[in-house]
Amino acid sequence: MKRNMGFTLIELIFCLSIILVILLLVIPYVTSKNDIVKNKSCKAQIEVVNSQIILYEIEHEQLPTSISQLTSGSKPYLTEKQATCPNGKSIYISDGQAYVK
Repeated sequence: MKRNMGFTLIELIFCLSIILVILLLVIPYVTSKNDIVKNKSCKAQIEVVNSQIILYEIEHEQLPTSISQLTSGSKPYLTEKQATCPNGKSIYISDGQAYVK
């Protein structure tokens, strides 16, 4: 009598259900970490813009009134991509400081 040495259908379903439960537990943790990273990178981007505001003030002897003053010109202080945060929020300048809308 020959005996097959494989998994039964019930064993496969059981293994797949355990894997799915583990994935369901891990996915929310990973996505929340992604939001935290985007928010922290936005804070870092604000600091970059603030440092460029200082350089602009040193060279032009006045504070920029908008982010477009930092992204335009022959030698821009920032790229267009740096005018927005990684989480999609835009950056604006008020009283010589950068803030997020």
